[in-house]
Amino acid sequence: MKDRPVTDPALIARLRARLGKIVLASQSPNRRELLESLGLEVITRPQDIDEMCGLTEPEEVVKTLSRQKLESYIASPLFDSSVTAVSLDTLVLFEGELIGKPASAAEAEKFLRAFSGKPQLVLTGLSIYVPGHSVITLSDTSEVVFRCLDDADVRNYLATGEWQGAAGGYRIQKNGFRLVERIDGSWTNVIGFPLEAFVRVHESL
Repeated sequence: MKDRPVTDPALIARLRARLGKIVLASQSPNRRELLESLGLEVITRPQDIDEMCGLTEPEEVVKTLSRQKLESYIASPLFDSSVTAVSLDTLVLFEGELIGKPASAAEAEKFLRAFSGKPQLVLTGLSIYVPGHSVITLSDTSEVVFRCLDDADVRNYLATGEWQGAAGGYRIQKNGFRLVERIDGSWTNVIGFPLEAFVRVHESL
């Protein structure tokens, strides 16, 4: 498996100096932890939206859902126009099917057994509100190739409980990395926050 990508410390320093704090329109603790690891003050404003957008093209699905979450925050009484805000949506594309969070341990087991020895794409839609700019929406894609899993691999991973609330039923930044042979693309995108793409947006403004 490839090493985790290291984002240029100079870029991170500039991002931290520019932002200071950020609103995360998501309840994901993993996304919050990632932003806090950059030294940012994170204000969480999770949004409850109907995650059925009527689209079928994978990149458009995740981009649309992320934008809907951000628009929901902007329309709320808690919106602070002086602070950068971000919302995201992550899905797995496997053998032509979009896969979200498993509803049960049995469904998570089904996903993991299906992924065994095969590639999948992890897609994240990212919408950013930057004060003084219009909302920016983009997406990022990484390929994840699973190891061939045996019964013990699946059973032991399910026992961690990490499948809960995770697209595809695994969390790469925790014990989920043990399931994976390699990642082509952004590691942070697989976590659910494409940090490299986020930094590029701010570098371009």
